[in-house]
Amino acid sequence: MARDYPVKKGFDISLETIASRCREFSSDVKVSQGSVELTIPGIKRLEISISGKNLAIETENDPDFKDFSQTIKMYNSLVESITGYSSKERKKKFGKI
Repeated sequence: MARDYPVKKGFDISLETIASRCREFSSDVKVSQGSVELTIPGIKRLEISISGKNLAIETENDPDFKDFSQTIKMYNSLVESITGYSSKERKKKFGKI
């Protein structure tokens, strides 16, 4: 299931920009038709696609990975670098919906 994330005004959400920001977190970044795929420790597939003015992010967890606290920190940092919203700001936005 994909989750939509709003993007701050002024943030570029082109696939090239998303891919370059993702390379800061993973060396395994692939740009395909309409999406960027990567892996980070604890998530074996993370797919980011553009959905209007939002980003749709779909994840597939790695069931063999044990320390998810590090995964959550890395995931939140990745999403913040792409959307411009911190996890606290995203939580507040989702609460309004």
